Amino acid sequence: MEVWRSYKRTHLVESLELARLIPVYLEHLETMGRSAAYIKGMGWILDELGRHMGPGKTLGFHTTRSVQLWLSITTNAQHKAIRLKTFYHWARDNHYLSQVPKLSLPKVSTAGTTVDFLSLDECSLLIQHCPLELQGHLWLRLCMGLRVSEAGRVESLQVRDGFLIVGAQAAKTRTRRVMEMLPGHLPWWERVCPLKSLRERFEALRSQAGLTHWPRNVMRHTAASHWLNFYQDEAKAALHLGHSPAMLHRHYKALVTRRESEEFFALW
Repeated sequence: MEVWRSYKRTHLVESLELARLIPVYLEHLETMGRSAAYIKGMGWILDELGRHMGPGKTLGFHTTRSVQLWLSITTNAQHKAIRLKTFYHWARDNHYLSQVPKLSLPKVSTAGTTVDFLSLDECSLLIQHCPLELQGHLWLRLCMGLRVSEAGRVESLQVRDGFLIVGAQAAKTRTRRVMEMLPGHLPWWERVCPLKSLRERFEALRSQAGLTHWPRNVMRHTAASHWLNFYQDEAKAALHLGHSPAMLHRHYKALVTRRESEEFFALW
């Protein structure tokens, strides 16, 4: 009897419909301490995959070929593939799946080139494809140059007398920062609102805009390059960005031309 139980535990698979497994897996994520935003996002991905596979299909139909086909036509495929790998490994470990589909996608470049800022065309594509609810956060990161952690704490941001004020609770240095706004920026500020799953939203935006070259902190680097040109003064630009003048000079000087910066700020 013990031999049979061991064989059943390690070899037999109970193949269930994806729709039946989704709530089980989401409950598992909750017990593992995953955030509500992560769980909700995972639910969206699995629901979309289930609609593609069709009703009544068990996990046995989730082959490398069938899942890769869905990834080839869906948006934000890189992010979804990463999430699905965790789900399929869980399903295999719990004997709902005998073999994990092998998911492979072209990796998004994050390093290895000297170009660490976005071109004007790439900035335009991001603005054009940005959904209304995300436009305020795009302005905060790509135009004003806020760090990801700063832009995510909108409750610590305010506008007064034409300046964006980053509260000490949001700023990396834990000191308040006052950033100059340009004509036309106020409507962008008015679109800023608290949002969950920002990383997933920006990954989807990048995918929809067709951008595959995405260096680390590229939006902040882009903004920093153009603000340095705008001020023509490293100390002023450093105060705006919360950098030291030495770091600003070392990383951002002479990356873009004055004309490019004028065109960049005209986008906003």
